[in-house]
Amino acid sequence: MALYDRRTLEGVYSVRQSVIYIQNYRYAEERMMRMMAGWIALTPELAVKLEMAKQVYDDALHTDALGKRLPELRAQPQISKPPNEAFVTFMNAIEDKEEWEDTIERLVGIYRVLKPHLISHYSSHLTAMNPVYEPPTLRILQRLVEEEKAHVERGSVLLDELLNSKEKHLRAANWQSHLEGLLGASGGVTGFEEDAPAPRRKVGRS
Repeated sequence: MALYDRRTLEGVYSVRQSVIYIQNYRYAEERMMRMMAGWIALTPELAVKLEMAKQVYDDALHTDALGKRLPELRAQPQISKPPNEAFVTFMNAIEDKEEWEDTIERLVGIYRVLKPHLISHYSSHLTAMNPVYEPPTLRILQRLVEEEKAHVERGSVLLDELLNSKEKHLRAANWQSHLEGLLGASGGVTGFEEDAPAPRRKVGRS
């Protein structure tokens, strides 16, 4: 893994890179917020309904915080952009589970695939950020990591309660595998590395 020089005033990421990544993150948070809000009326389990409602509010705040950061980076405020069409396909697959009996698939999509993926990307972004140059973005991503981890913990408990048979465990595993295939084909929330702007400075290798 490359070691980044965090001492440069420009930071590891250029302003353009930061704008692109924040727009990508905002797209994921906004889509997730909207799909979960739409699922509340379609979910028969009361505990799941209540938890989704709480998390929809948190994700709405995440979306807003990311959007407000954009004009500080000389970009239009509150803009969401997917990295590519394959990531849109992945998000559509999660959202399309709208039948009354699809609670397991909905929870697998959010708590086993999407939110863990976002936590991983936000955490990686944090390790490469320059704390002198990008403290506003750093604070936003730190908050997102903390709150998304709490979401996954609570959502995983609800999912485990529903997986009360071998058939349901297999159903969850198959759906998770399918979504992970779509996610891998998209390159994730920021797309494939070769399609993104290159980081500014790297020093050394390990």
